[in-house]
Parts: sequence; structure tokens; C-alpha cells
Amino acid sequence: MREAGAEVVAVATIVDRATGAAEKIQEGAGVPYLYAFAKDELGLD
Repeated sequence: MREAGAEVVAVATIVDRATGAAEKIQEGAGVPYLYAFAKDELGLD
């Protein structure tokens, strides 16, 4: 997105599946990773 000229201010998703994406996004892109539910909150362990 940034290469196309967009200003990325955060990444938002509905379910955080605990795959390590949050850490990669926060460290690599330097933006907050926001989610509505963690997978364990939905019984998706």
C-alpha cells in the first residue's frame, strides 16, 4: 500500500488467530495491529 502512495496508520482485522502476524506487522511496518476478537474468545483454539 505504501508503495502505491497510501499512508498506512494501522492494520485491523476481525479475528486475531495468534499466528505471529501482530508482532510482524507492529515491528516490520511500525503500525498498530488491532482486532475485535482473539481466536480463543470465540472458542477457536
